[in-house]
Amino acid sequence: MPAKATDTATTTGAASAEPDITAEAIDWWLQIKTLAHGQLELLTLEGERVARSMVALLVFALLAGLLVLTLWFAVLTQIVLLAQLSALAVWQSLGLAMIVNLLAIWFLLRRCLYYSRLLRFPATVQSLRPIGTQPPPAAKQEA
Repeated sequence: MPAKATDTATTTGAASAEPDITAEAIDWWLQIKTLAHGQLELLTLEGERVARSMVALLVFALLAGLLVLTLWFAVLTQIVLLAQLSALAVWQSLGLAMIVNLLAIWFLLRRCLYYSRLLRFPATVQSLRPIGTQPPPAAKQEA
């Protein structure tokens, strides 16, 4: 009889350990599900930002291309006007237009650089980095 009592104690102990493992597995699964949901939500939000950034990048690049084209025409006009030496005020005003075009090109190219950095999914990359690691110095963004 005592052998049976030991068998039932062992069986009872194994049976009580099984629900604990199941509860831990369910808890682990819920934690993974919550983490995956959070990462998917972050990816979705950043995907939306990437789409907006791509549209802005396209628009700013198109405007920069148009300004480069008008700058080229202004340079050609400047050369023609300097060759003719007819009216000093005309080429001075074209020179001013060229300076304004250069400043506009500089601004648009800076905006293109900013939006192209957003295409790298910086928040997602940072969230997937192990805790305690520092991002490389080149990864810091300007405000």
